[in-house]
Amino acid sequence: MKNLNGNNHNTIIFDLDGTLRESIPMGDRFLLDHAVSLGVRCEPECLVQVRQWGHRYWASSEDLLIDQETYGKGEPAFWENYARRTLENLGAPSHQVRELAPLLHQHMSEHYRPEDTIPEDVVPTLKKLRQAGFTLGVLTNRTDPVDDYMAKIGLAKHLDFYLAAGEIGVWKPDPGIFYYAMGVAGSRPQETVYIGDNYYADVVGAQNVDITGVLIDREGIFPDIDCLRVDAIGELPDLVGVKEKKAKVE
Repeated sequence: MKNLNGNNHNTIIFDLDGTLRESIPMGDRFLLDHAVSLGVRCEPECLVQVRQWGHRYWASSEDLLIDQETYGKGEPAFWENYARRTLENLGAPSHQVRELAPLLHQHMSEHYRPEDTIPEDVVPTLKKLRQAGFTLGVLTNRTDPVDDYMAKIGLAKHLDFYLAAGEIGVWKPDPGIFYYAMGVAGSRPQETVYIGDNYYADVVGAQNVDITGVLIDREGIFPDIDCLRVDAIGELPDLVGVKEKKAKVE
């Protein structure tokens, strides 16, 4: 695994959903599993491709913005249309798309009740990074402030700041949101690492402002992507050279 030893990074900013916390089961996986159970045919590589499409879609894509304007952000019609788009990207024939999109939306609405989980390596990793002298923060594309939520899930005490896009008025991958976060952190691009699970919103967004972007890809959705990539948050200390930093302090 390529590491960042020898670089002058002093700030690590994390995405929240899919990075420091997870929904179990994941929404896209739950939706796709039900589509297959309803008779949609899809090979394993197709499932990977449609999950990549989902990441592109949620990265403030043109299609997302159009759908939010057309159907209303978060409205039932929006989610039924999202099910339709998912089926189309799975390669389902048009008659299946028409018949199954409402059923997928109904299934998600009635049965999707994910558990909010913090992977077991998250807190130990945050502690190691803080002890090594890193400034740690969260930058999420959520609309509402996350102060109370971060305290509730036990991560607030391990972080120096946490920001929601809705508080700032811009969403990843817009450069402005990354500049804002660096202002709060008191860091510069060459000193900052950003880690997230969405290649398009997190890694590309960070790279566009010369921040080092790191993709966390627990499920191997982006096996061939050309960027720094980890399978688990616990790999970060080695990636950023924590041992070397601690030795210098001592």
